[in-house]
Amino acid sequence: MSNKFHWIYKKSAWKLLNIESSQIYSCLYSSTNSTRAIGSASAAIAKDEEIQPTTHLLTPSPSTVIQTSQPSIFTSKNKDRIAQLHQRNEVKIDLLPVRKDFIRDEPLTTEDLQAIDIQVYHRKPETISDYVAYNTVKFMRIFADAFFQSRYVHRAIVLETVAGVPGMVAGMFCHLKSLRRMQNDNGWIERLLHEAENERMHLMIWMQVTKPTMMERMVVTLAQGVFWNAYAFFYLLFPRTAHRMVGYLEEEAIVSYNGFAHEILKGNIENCPAPKVAIDYYNLDKNAKLLDVVYAVRADEAAHRDANHHFADKIDTMDENPKI
Repeated sequence: MSNKFHWIYKKSAWKLLNIESSQIYSCLYSSTNSTRAIGSASAAIAKDEEIQPTTHLLTPSPSTVIQTSQPSIFTSKNKDRIAQLHQRNEVKIDLLPVRKDFIRDEPLTTEDLQAIDIQVYHRKPETISDYVAYNTVKFMRIFADAFFQSRYVHRAIVLETVAGVPGMVAGMFCHLKSLRRMQNDNGWIERLLHEAENERMHLMIWMQVTKPTMMERMVVTLAQGVFWNAYAFFYLLFPRTAHRMVGYLEEEAIVSYNGFAHEILKGNIENCPAPKVAIDYYNLDKNAKLLDVVYAVRADEAAHRDANHHFADKIDTMDENPKI
């Protein structure tokens, strides 16, 4: 009797196992077809084909039918919209110039660049701090003139590696001060870091015009190591003087770029086509020349001059609103 019940139990269990196996097989069959359908859809998207709505995309078995009546998102209209969003995202991560003069729809010509009012001037020192900043810059200029003389492109390469330091150092200290005080920085950090990034872009542009010599690379390494630490120490103790010094440094940069432009106009330096990176960055005409790049960079230096003299004045009055 017990053997009979045992045989019935085994037969029932076997039937149940067969039923579950068929259901599992049906599910696997459905999943496989789903994967194939998704793969086909991906291939269609890759070929820029529009997927048409269907009512019987998958038919694994009579008991399992998947209905898909929703239209595809990859229509022609949506593709254009997605392309626009992608383009906007790319524009967002692009670097922007410091001056608003370069941000416009039409490319800038030589006449447009010459029309930018850079207001060449010299801010006379008034305090002991101003005299320290001014004389420090003049002392540094002696070595630059002796080393580079009339090699203006090489001078620009080396000096831009130094010019990119103050904005980064000052932005770092302003960032730390904002964290300590738990207060807003009123735009100082963004402006200073943008200045540092702009100076670095100048370096990238001039690197497309010529390459520094091994001696100049050694000078850059030494100057950066000394100047970074010296300026950081100076800014920590005397931020006003540090900003004033950068203001005078930018005044000298404008003088150097004026000499650069003069040598190009005289024919002593070839007015070669502008590097593509400069054309893209400054929105220059596609036929822009080296002289156009000099005018554009000179305009940037004028903006940095005004900004740093302004920062120094604001520290004098204990007013940390950076608007110029």
